[in-house]
Amino acid sequence: MGVSSKRLVGWLRGPATGNSAMGVYGLVTAMVALFLTYSMVATVVVVVPLLSTTTIILATIIVWVVMWAILDVLASRYLRKTPT
Repeated sequence: MGVSSKRLVGWLRGPATGNSAMGVYGLVTAMVALFLTYSMVATVVVVVPLLSTTTIILATIIVWVVMWAILDVLASRYLRKTPT
């Protein structure tokens, strides 16, 4: 049983391509990125021990917003239907 490309693109253009959905996808991506690179992040933030938690949270928020913006632009360019 194969999935045609038209069907896949049709599914991708469904309700899960809105701005808020891209925010959720960006948050998941940021959390996975932080999980995978936590040892590097913790090593870097040890320089400022009193603000290390704040630095980790700020880095997570920055990565989240950047990923949200990138995913939203990519979705609007490739997945969402343009009005004709």
